[in-house]
Amino acid sequence: MNKTVISPNTRLMPVSAETNSYGHLEIGKCDTVDLAEHFGTPLWLMDYETIETAVEAVRAGLKDYPNSQVLYAGKAFLNLAMCKIVKRLGLGLDVVSEGELYTALKAGLDGPSMYLHGNNKTDQELKMAVNNDVHVVVDSFSELSRLNEIAGVIGKQARILVRVVPGVEPDTHEHIKTGQHGSKFGIPLNEVEEFAGLALSPWVKLVGVHAHIGSQTHEMEDYVEIVEILADTIVGLQQTYGMTLEVVDVGGGLGIAYTLEDKPLSLYDWAKGLADAVSEAFQKRLLPLPKLLVEPGRSIVGSAGVTLYTAGDVKPLANGGFYVSVDGGMADNPRPSTYNARYTAAIASRMDAPPSDAPVTLVGRYCESGDIIIKDADIAAEMGDLIAVFGTGAYNYSMASNYNRTGRPACVLIKDGTAEVIVERESNDDLLRQDRLPDWLR
Repeated sequence: MNKTVISPNTRLMPVSAETNSYGHLEIGKCDTVDLAEHFGTPLWLMDYETIETAVEAVRAGLKDYPNSQVLYAGKAFLNLAMCKIVKRLGLGLDVVSEGELYTALKAGLDGPSMYLHGNNKTDQELKMAVNNDVHVVVDSFSELSRLNEIAGVIGKQARILVRVVPGVEPDTHEHIKTGQHGSKFGIPLNEVEEFAGLALSPWVKLVGVHAHIGSQTHEMEDYVEIVEILADTIVGLQQTYGMTLEVVDVGGGLGIAYTLEDKPLSLYDWAKGLADAVSEAFQKRLLPLPKLLVEPGRSIVGSAGVTLYTAGDVKPLANGGFYVSVDGGMADNPRPSTYNARYTAAIASRMDAPPSDAPVTLVGRYCESGDIIIKDADIAAEMGDLIAVFGTGAYNYSMASNYNRTGRPACVLIKDGTAEVIVERESNDDLLRQDRLPDWLR
């Protein structure tokens, strides 16, 4: 199969995953047992080949569209190394905070290649964006007013997109829907013309429209509906103000396969479907084709990530099943307890092990009954086994915490048979670093 049409988001494992002659899981020619021994567990792994292959699949889908840009959504997974990968692969970047923007600038990303999102941006974030020529995706009337004033004081025009609430509601978890009526994000469709009128200012330039419907979406029809809505919105603005908007950002949220039951669209089909939908929608309205922006954040890195745990105590249950405890859990992966997210696991140190003949629940080490990583894990794990949980490249590191006063794991980037730390494991001293004592307790 041509590499450019391999779609990592439809696979449970990274594209470089293999079982070696020892029966161990290998990622990028690195034995995971060796990685665990060298770096410790819990351990996040990120496979560069999978990231690169995902980007190539999106680009292949967009190749016939005359003007497009792939934006990586930083909230999925972001640090200095990931920003360097974004730059290396020629991607743009979505950021949603001062910290993400600061990280990207420190890594050397160009301001115009970035887009600042968020429903309650601080003045400091807006100043940083304007000073560095970062596009601002404006979320409210009050934000537009503040941005106009800030840009005027700085003396630089801000290039903006308006975030539209399209009223499209995908079949996904309530907590990760963003495009439905009543969402906390964006401007309702019936208020967009008023917004555009207020954006007729020397200090802001409205260049495009943006919409996002949510995460872990599997249906192409939802995206096509967004395209039609955005095209109609641009027609309305052209008729009212004579303005021609040059950018359409259709968002992202494309899902990945966390289990065998998940059947997401391939990255290639998703990107091509979007390109075709935009071409058709704008041509039939006699509009010039806009610059098309897509945001495949989770689907770029999700399948590239694997978390390694060491199995601890195994506890038999009255129903004949077992709890298998691991040395991590909800602090390094809060998604199961937050979204009822499902995952797939394997015994990385015994990939040829037969499945369990009794129900197994993979549980974390944290002091919460809800600290369950996988129900019905189907792995006959024993104490000391190395457990791999797949599809953990997105929203695991970025949502991790120090719950129960534990340090966050290390993260290792794998490429061409080498593994290098891109996030250091937090020590006990790191946990104390921000602590301060008032004088009366000294």
